[in-house]
Amino acid sequence: ARTKAGARTRWRARSGAKRVSTAGFQLTRRNGALIVALIAFAVYLPSFWNGFAYDDVALIPHDPRIKSLSHILWVFTKPYWGGLGTELGIYRPLVTLSFMVDWLVSNGQPTWFHITNAIWNSGACALAFVLLTELFALPAALFGALIFALHPVHVEAVANVVGRAEMIAAVFIFAACILWVRRDRTDSRRAIQQVTVLFACALLAKESSAMLGPLLVLLDFATERLSLDRRSIAAYVSREKLLVVSFGLMFLMYVAARFAVLNRFGPTAVDPVFEGMDGRADRLLTAFQAWPHYVRLAFFPRTLLADYGPRIIMPADGWTAGILLGVFILLSTVVGGIVAAVRGYRRTALALLWFALTILPVSNLIFTIGIVVAERTLYMPMFSVAIAASAAATALLAVQNAALERVVLVAGVAILAAFAVRDIVRIPEWDSTNSIFFALRRDRPDAFRAHWHMAREARVAGDIAESGRQYNEAVRLWPLREGLIAEAAGLAVMQHRLVDGEKLAAFGAQRWPNNLAIQRLLAGTSLDLGDTARAITAMRTGLRIDPKDEMLRRMQSVLTPSLKATTPNAR
Repeated sequence: ARTKAGARTRWRARSGAKRVSTAGFQLTRRNGALIVALIAFAVYLPSFWNGFAYDDVALIPHDPRIKSLSHILWVFTKPYWGGLGTELGIYRPLVTLSFMVDWLVSNGQPTWFHITNAIWNSGACALAFVLLTELFALPAALFGALIFALHPVHVEAVANVVGRAEMIAAVFIFAACILWVRRDRTDSRRAIQQVTVLFACALLAKESSAMLGPLLVLLDFATERLSLDRRSIAAYVSREKLLVVSFGLMFLMYVAARFAVLNRFGPTAVDPVFEGMDGRADRLLTAFQAWPHYVRLAFFPRTLLADYGPRIIMPADGWTAGILLGVFILLSTVVGGIVAAVRGYRRTALALLWFALTILPVSNLIFTIGIVVAERTLYMPMFSVAIAASAAATALLAVQNAALERVVLVAGVAILAAFAVRDIVRIPEWDSTNSIFFALRRDRPDAFRAHWHMAREARVAGDIAESGRQYNEAVRLWPLREGLIAEAAGLAVMQHRLVDGEKLAAFGAQRWPNNLAIQRLLAGTSLDLGDTARAITAMRTGLRIDPKDEMLRRMQSVLTPSLKATTPNAR
């Protein structure tokens, strides 16, 4: 509600209360934070029996850097994803360093990694509660913090070890926000030094932490240190210019270090949904389709997915109802937050604009990244739901109606219980790469990545027939993935389905002409089918890619001497 002068004093008194007594129990900031931390830790106890799943496998057991202290410099001088990190544009040395510590302590046991994740999550949730107590009365802050701690969308971040980046960044961001809100105006220089150090730590854990500066300004507005009249803004800018300079210099140092390691500013590898899109406009239209998923995941997280790739979100081909809905949600969030701020609804503005600011770096609206939607990236944005929950509890309890209070209590407990049950059901699905893809195929049979994974697993198990069926289904769902086409063509050749193999290889060679493996397959299948002209074309293309390729040179040797005479680079 809009705060007038008298109400403003009462609100500050309520939000700053150190304890609330109910039925003999005293709720304080300290034991409230402990309650939130313990519940956040307890709900993820089932994850301790999980193994490494999905991205964990590449970033932990297959990363040689984390297995010896002698490689510690590599942690800071190599990309997060090792060989692939340059294309993905990810630099998170603090996260890799935490993996190194866990590996050395546990000798690579997954249980310890999951325990560490649960501890980071507990710390982030406790700090979220403390920050909420700066804005709301203790009971409302407790409810909001429990919503945050138990929100099912967080399962991917906590139960999948690589999601630790979200929680490490959140710990430093929440700590910076608390220090900033509590700073003494007579000694703001010390607060600026502290939050700048925390800003640096957050950046080294997750790139999206770059939004911390705007979040601090937003919190100053929510806590009435900043108003929107011209005089107040001018005074604020003058007073906090040291923060701008400090954060600016720290960010430039981070960008310089990142560029030195990655040799680029942004990613070059993108989600399959964006592949083949040349126009920036089409990529933006595609990105708008993520916003309805954000809303669903925030308020009705019944269905949780490890992948939101093609078929779940499709490349934009003009304006659709889903794109229009996404644009409407985006504008409602941003414009609604600005309007709420102008009209004095400070906490409403905080909830809406917190979400907009924290989702912006991963929304594909600034630059295109390797995902369209990933549930783990919603960890910090979901704090906006915690703010909304605390505000709703405050408004309902202010009515001071005993019957309404009982209804609110029952409804709140029911929501928290439903969230906890959904967490407990979802956590074991992150036990392994197989289990998470089985869950994905169950919930979204049209997810091509699930069928692709099943095809690979069946091939390793020796079930070539099942592997072929799964490859066929994956290609049917999404034929625009380079690696998938190469693998499916190779299996077709193994099954002696030469016509199918040639057809897939020809499609792949046309779409990705610089793929040497596909050119080899096309040349080989064409030779076996007697299509000499196509075989010669594929061989010439392949030998231009790699003039020393032995397989192509052997195939070349069975053809006419005239072919050798026309391919001098292959000699």
